[in-house]
Amino acid sequence: MIPVLDMPYSLPRLLNLRLLPFLFLLLLFSGCTLSRLAKKAERGQKLWAQPEVLMVRGRQVPVEVTAQLPKNLLRDDYQYGIRVYYKADKGVEDHIGSLAFDFGNYNFVEGRPTMSSSFTLPYTPSKITGKLYAQGVVTSPKGRKKYLKPVVLAPGIRTTPYLVQHVHSPAYVSDSAKKEKPGPLKIPIFFDQALATLRTGLGTNLQLLDQFLTSNQKTKQIEILATHSPDSLETTTRNLASRRAVAVENFIKKKIDTESYTNTVSSVRFNLRTIQKNWQAFLGRVQNSALPEEQIQQILDIVNGPGSFIEKERKLQELASYEYIEMYVYPVLRYAEVTIDYQPNLRRDYEVYLLAKKIVENRANADALNAEEMQYAAGLTPLLAEKKKIYESAIENYMTWQALNNLGMVYFEQAQKELKPAARQHLLESAILNFRYAAHRQPTAQLFYNLGVAHHQHGDALEALQSFDYAVKLGGPLPVLQQLFTDKAALELEVGQYDDAARSLAYAGSGYAAQFNRTMLYLLKENYDGAAQLGQKLLETFPADASTHYLMAIIYARSQQEAQMADHLKKAVAAKPALAQKAIEDLEFQRYHQSAAFAGALKI
Repeated sequence: MIPVLDMPYSLPRLLNLRLLPFLFLLLLFSGCTLSRLAKKAERGQKLWAQPEVLMVRGRQVPVEVTAQLPKNLLRDDYQYGIRVYYKADKGVEDHIGSLAFDFGNYNFVEGRPTMSSSFTLPYTPSKITGKLYAQGVVTSPKGRKKYLKPVVLAPGIRTTPYLVQHVHSPAYVSDSAKKEKPGPLKIPIFFDQALATLRTGLGTNLQLLDQFLTSNQKTKQIEILATHSPDSLETTTRNLASRRAVAVENFIKKKIDTESYTNTVSSVRFNLRTIQKNWQAFLGRVQNSALPEEQIQQILDIVNGPGSFIEKERKLQELASYEYIEMYVYPVLRYAEVTIDYQPNLRRDYEVYLLAKKIVENRANADALNAEEMQYAAGLTPLLAEKKKIYESAIENYMTWQALNNLGMVYFEQAQKELKPAARQHLLESAILNFRYAAHRQPTAQLFYNLGVAHHQHGDALEALQSFDYAVKLGGPLPVLQQLFTDKAALELEVGQYDDAARSLAYAGSGYAAQFNRTMLYLLKENYDGAAQLGQKLLETFPADASTHYLMAIIYARSQQEAQMADHLKKAVAAKPALAQKAIEDLEFQRYHQSAAFAGALKI
């Protein structure tokens, strides 16, 4: 027998040669199947996006993509997926995500495989003009891919919510170091519902009290007045106000005993009082709230009317304003107010200012001025750079909430003047840091409003909304609350929280920004007739306002009233010529870009 190895062609090689036609046919059949599946998908698939025109929400562009495939397209050995991407007109392509039709990922609708998925595209101004695409991809068992023709799902991005108007008016706190003896210091210590346990978390003010006690100011008397909110859980908890007063007293005495070298527990007079089942503080908060006058009157009628304390509280629960009461009034009535009678040292203005400069330049000891005097010195100079150095020195030595807030204001004002985006963001970050420390040490509506505004300008929507919400709960002067609700509503409109914005605008007053944002709300909720009426009312007060005319042009563009659209757009461009270029790029006017009326409106 002849060995296989001595043959011209070995048997294995001969067998491989005989298999070549079959392998070729297999590859040919596989390629045909891939192409056949791709053509079938291309003919029969349905792809769509919601919304049909993309719109910013905050700094993101949300979209939901739905795909429906032909029947019997999917096979166990072949995979089908859809890649979703956005391509700006300048050629930049952003991959957003994909839909993979794997087993278990999709449903059948009328016998056809169907699936949806939500995506977000990070927004930048360069992406305003462009297209959202979906592209099917078929993959063979061997990993070969066949890409289908891309399908346009949506054209460009609307930025209409960015037209909202802001008040954005953070403020310094007073730097007054009076020549005469100042009034006593008042610090409210807040508690959780139905508890008398001290905690150091957000907004309790315990850190502020601790800071004062360790500053060793000569103290004569400390009065503690404790109370509770009118809700049933607080009123039925036994001795709640008394236990809150005792908890604060024990904290103060321990601090004085262990950390004070100026005062002793025996040298300071303590006076504890409680107020229980009393409406006075509640009414004060309600009358100092952003509630409409008719709702305030309803509350007053109940509280001043007949019935027991519990009966009146139950009647309050039936009011439309009770949600506001629960969210913004009751939480700040769970407190023990500490009133401290102390004696500071006083100097003349020029002495304070010169000593502050010496401390900043390390030519005088840091303790040459106390905290109030250092803060006051910063208010004696108009120069931001000099203010900054004095406040920094005051914080380094005393860490007072006034100096922290005002240093935050210095950074905020510098940010408004900065043209470079990266530098501006850095300045806002410094402002946020100082505002946060100040607001947590002295929780007031103004300080948390300052923090919210800085977060908003920095682009931190969630943090800004949290700060605004907490500011409202603390209550404050009506002008502060109205500008707070106006800015809160503006941010809620930007991020797409339209129902929340409607609630905020109910308490925002009748200022320009509040009226403008109400008009915007109606537009975004597609109530174009209502939006037009509000816009016309706003123009009665501000007839030449470019922003309002531009918004009215959008309202009429959406409701397809070309003549009114062109009229308002012309007035907007006349008042502010830069709006002409914006209108050309704005997708709100896309259907009119080739019209004579649109072109005529842009001529100055």
